[in-house]
Amino acid sequence: MSLTAKAKGILAAGAVLVGVILFFTLRFLLQPSPPAVSVPPSVQLVESRLVGRRGGQRQWEIISRSVLQEGNLVTLSDLEKMVVFQDGEPYLNIRTPRAQWERRAELLKLHGPVVVEGEDGFRLESDYLEWEGRTGRLFSPGPVRMLWQGLEITAEEMSLDTEQAQVHLRRSVEIREGTLLWKLEEAVYDLDGEVLDFYGNVVVEEGAGSD
Repeated sequence: MSLTAKAKGILAAGAVLVGVILFFTLRFLLQPSPPAVSVPPSVQLVESRLVGRRGGQRQWEIISRSVLQEGNLVTLSDLEKMVVFQDGEPYLNIRTPRAQWERRAELLKLHGPVVVEGEDGFRLESDYLEWEGRTGRLFSPGPVRMLWQGLEITAEEMSLDTEQAQVHLRRSVEIREGTLLWKLEEAVYDLDGEVLDFYGNVVVEEGAGSD
């Protein structure tokens, strides 16, 4: 029994309508839904790995349990690991509970207590450090304490140039070795050559208990 022309037209129109509905339904499902207007301009991630690069090479890498992004500022909490690279290879390990990354300024702020460790027992402690991505420099505007080959070194200001592999210590620099204490204006430690140079006036004191 053949269908009438009217019935065929109705079926054809129905088929077209179903096709149109399926087309727009699939497009809606395949495309990500737009963000809700009420959502604040911030994104929080859990268990993230962030990598800072300069000229295509890794400068630093952080593994953090919590990452909160608010515009240009990225706040990292509960840091599990941070590594500073030199020529693409791990160079320094840093432990810090919290960090803030200002993307446009390429400035990474490390909130203490901060501990920096390198090869051959090198250790640096500070309450606050800043990593300048554009210069590859680690800077502390406040007091620092450094341990190196039996020496305990303190200073009011420190900058570490990863490209030159040098630590610059300034203002009220004191170096202790056993009962001896050196007081000086500035000191420069060559990380690769393991050489410590003194600059300015140097005063040497011998502590109590020495022969």
